[in-house]
Amino acid sequence: MDLFSRFKKDYINYLVSIIIPVIITAASIPLFKHMLGSAGYGNFSLTFNSVLLCTGILSGWIWPSILRYFPASLHKKSFVQKSMQLSCITQLIFFLPVLLVVWYIGNDLLLAFFFSLTLFITSLQFSVLALSQSVFLSKKSIYAEIIRTGSYISCALLLLKFSAIGYMYALFTAVIISYISSFTYLYIQINRQLVKKYQKENAAEENLKELFRRFMHYGGPLSLWFVFGSAISLVDKYFMLKRVGGEAQGNYQAMFDFLSKSITFFISPVVTSLFPLLTAAFEKGERKEIRKILLQIILFEFAGLLAAGIAYWWFGAGWLFALVHTPDTFDYKLTGLIIIVATFIWQIAMMVQKKYELQLRSRHILYMLMTAFLVQILFYVFFRQSSSQLLYPLGYLLSTVVYLLLISFSDIVILIKSFLHKVK
Repeated sequence: MDLFSRFKKDYINYLVSIIIPVIITAASIPLFKHMLGSAGYGNFSLTFNSVLLCTGILSGWIWPSILRYFPASLHKKSFVQKSMQLSCITQLIFFLPVLLVVWYIGNDLLLAFFFSLTLFITSLQFSVLALSQSVFLSKKSIYAEIIRTGSYISCALLLLKFSAIGYMYALFTAVIISYISSFTYLYIQINRQLVKKYQKENAAEENLKELFRRFMHYGGPLSLWFVFGSAISLVDKYFMLKRVGGEAQGNYQAMFDFLSKSITFFISPVVTSLFPLLTAAFEKGERKEIRKILLQIILFEFAGLLAAGIAYWWFGAGWLFALVHTPDTFDYKLTGLIIIVATFIWQIAMMVQKKYELQLRSRHILYMLMTAFLVQILFYVFFRQSSSQLLYPLGYLLSTVVYLLLISFSDIVILIKSFLHKVK
């Protein structure tokens, strides 16, 4: 099976693994909101999103490192064991400090304990997900997500309905049970796959200290990359709120969330399914196949950009305004188009940067993203006297274009030289 055929198969599996829990969760939101009230539901959502953010910052260097280094490992079973051991040790180190900070902020020791424990479990879950991607268990991820969402909703409803504990404790207990259930299922499936494929491994086992050094060297910059990537999509809203006001910012936020998340929903499984294939092919020296599949996907994404832009401008804008209750004006219509273009450019940049990730040049993409973020800030500062609300989506678009140009610079130079050589 060639790279593209395998990619299509895994892409569909990962897309399904996203769609099913989204449908289940969406159906449960009105029920939980009714049971908890708007304030209770919002309080839990904010706290749990804080857990996910902390997970990304504290252990986000482990998951991409697993995906990158697994194919090169000579002892796959040892690599899996040491990777999980590293994830456990990392979170145990942070467990008490996080507990003390959350306790100090919220003045609730039990909630702080649940927060730290949830952080520990989610870190293990994301690590085991990276391992399952590395051994190409895309179909198992569907069952893992069904187990996670199904067990969370059933446990949460039972605890809220029949126990006397506070709703925050009940919901965090359900989260912990659901992640443990999903983790256990995936870990068992991974070990079965390892026994099946790598039963006769004779290489020396992985050294934990050396694995930590490699993970930090490669994954450390990617954790910071995650921070700056999040900042690029947040700073425009912050400046808009301060300079234009809450109503305009709220309309922009609603449009951004709907359009950007809808596009990302269909494109994010591309990265999930593609990178394990690329790392395996890179270790085999299949450079031509890698360039071919990356070019194919980038061309598909450009085609998607063109189709989405035309559909939005032709009839989609009116539907969007009706759905998110945004004024039907030319400025807002143009804002939506800018969001679509910027989101696709960002996703295309995710494909282009894979060559740097494969070459272990994670610091380079971090520096390039930091540069794009700086350009965005300077843009807002330079046009600080402007009262146009289009300034802020344009700043976001500018940062994505700058980032794409920076990571594509060497390829652009090669194309120009090739063109000039043909002209001569």
